[in-house]
Amino acid sequence: MSTLIQKLHPALYLGRRLALAGGRQPLFSRQGVWDSGSALHCVAMALAMLGRLSDPVDVRGYSGGPVAQFWNRAWPHYLHGLTPSELASFVWELNAGVHPIEVKGSADETLHFCGQELAAGWPVIVWIVNRRNEERHAALAIGLEERDSVPKALLLLDPAGATPVLAACNARLEPGKPHASYITAEANVRASLHGAVSIRRPQENDATSAGCA
Repeated sequence: MSTLIQKLHPALYLGRRLALAGGRQPLFSRQGVWDSGSALHCVAMALAMLGRLSDPVDVRGYSGGPVAQFWNRAWPHYLHGLTPSELASFVWELNAGVHPIEVKGSADETLHFCGQELAAGWPVIVWIVNRRNEERHAALAIGLEERDSVPKALLLLDPAGATPVLAACNARLEPGKPHASYITAEANVRASLHGAVSIRRPQENDATSAGCA
């Protein structure tokens, strides 16, 4: 009998509502209908998972401190969004005690990179491309699904998707030929990847970043 295992980031607490393991702070930051800030929502969640942002949900509700500083830097990009390279620069400029590692390559290379980073405890932001209409948006990789030790799917938090209830993710990316499948509660679309950015704590060894652009 085959074995299916989901390996999730250790910062997650699974309850009725997805939260951070430490103080049970709600994690999921949902994107609005009009904005293009999916990557910014992903950064907020990633920073919270790394202990660098206390509240990734109500970032506009603070008048001072790191959360307010994050929002002050984020809002000018909120309507037009960020590419992987732009997001990497944005994370550097936050001075939040983390650094970004960007990867460019094929879908298989990107998925391999995501698996390495998640195994090391680093959340990864990936850009999903709908191959039907070429629309792209960002989602946060928070886990990996394996069957008999073979990676089968990347588990994601999609800011544009439904709030996870009794679950760790609201989307999944399943590799395949000639295209990957991006699966949510609402749809199953043909997809490809357009880069990824891992967010790490700087004191850790960067050996896994070899070959990244």
